[in-house]
Parts: sequence; C-alpha cells; structure tokens
Amino acid sequence: MKKNIIDYYAFIMMILFIIYNIVLKDLKIGGLLYQIFMITLIVLNITILIKFRKRIKFKGLIIVVYFFIWSIFSKNALQFLFGLSNMIILIAIGFMENNFIKNISILITLFFVAFSMPLLFAYLFAYGTGISEEKGRNDIHDDMHYFCENNYEVYCYSGGAFDSFHYSIGKHYESLDIDGIIFISYNERNEVSQEEYNNYLKTHKCKLVGDVNGSK
Repeated sequence: MKKNIIDYYAFIMMILFIIYNIVLKDLKIGGLLYQIFMITLIVLNITILIKFRKRIKFKGLIIVVYFFIWSIFSKNALQFLFGLSNMIILIAIGFMENNFIKNISILITLFFVAFSMPLLFAYLFAYGTGISEEKGRNDIHDDMHYFCENNYEVYCYSGGAFDSFHYSIGKHYESLDIDGIIFISYNERNEVSQEEYNNYLKTHKCKLVGDVNGSK
C-alpha cells in the first residue's frame, strides 16, 4: 500500500460504507459470493487496521461516525458486522493514543453494557438470525407482493405484531440473479396509502412474486 492510502485507509473504508449503505440504499447485493466476499473483507480489514494501527488517521472521528450510522443504516447483517468490527478495532488500537478516543471509548462501552438487551432485540428484529436477509426486504408479506409492468414492485410490509401494515409502490430492476450464488437488484421502497396500493393493482398488470419465480 502507498503511504497515503495506509494513512487514510480507515477513512476511505468508512466513506465506501456510507456510499453503499446510505447513498446506494436501494441497491441490493447478496448470495453466496457476496457472503464470502464480505467475510473475507471483514477479516482482511481487521488485519490491516491492527497491522498499521500507528499510521491510521482520524480514529476518533471514524469511531463517532460509525457509532451513529452503523446500526441504523447497515443494509444487512454482514454490513452491520463490518461497521461494528471497525468501531471495536479502532477503539482497541486507539484507546491509549489520546484522551478524546479514551473518553468516547468509555462512553460507547457503557452504552453497550447498559443497552445490550435492547440492542440485541433490535438486531434480531432488523436482520433475523441469518446473514442473507436484507433489511427492508425481510418484512414483506409474500401473499401481497407483486411484480408489475414497467419494472414496478408493489407490496405490503410491516415490522411485526406491534407494527401496522404499510404499502409500497416502487421501481424494481434485477441486474443479475444466479440461483443463490449472486444477485444484484435495485429495489425502491416508496410508501403509499392502502387505497393507492389497491388502485394500482386494479389498474396495472401485476403478478404475485411467487407465481413469477415459480414460472422460471
């Protein structure tokens, strides 16, 4: 690695995390190849951070940014683990460097200790117990999920027993789908009223997603 890339490595990775999880929030990538890539990236990223710990810049800033965005905006469990691992490793390698990192590290540790159970429930609620579920896709009701003409996707979704039904009419583009090995798609969630949802289904050609997939 060139010196400037090493110095700003953690900052660059944080920017890429923000771009993929926030700027490109509707882009979905998954499948076995994606899982292997992310697990390899997480291990490699930890190794680089530890190896070049004395040269990594902006540790304190990066820790704070990850703390505020990692749990809210991570698309899936692997992105969640990537953000969390960055924060933990940067805390560990930067704890003795200055008082700012030491203070925020103590505050973050206390936060995790105090809210460990709510955080666990929030994680399970958002991502389930697997690593393949995409947040914003695992809450869709299969029997109310349609693909429609002109690349539109129409569905009902809810967060569970304590959440009401919500409805979405948004664009859907499938760029690549190789039987669980890798998929790339664009899924836009655009919340609408139940009346708009019903009217759209009545006035457009739509098929249940199960029927579409079953016909492949």
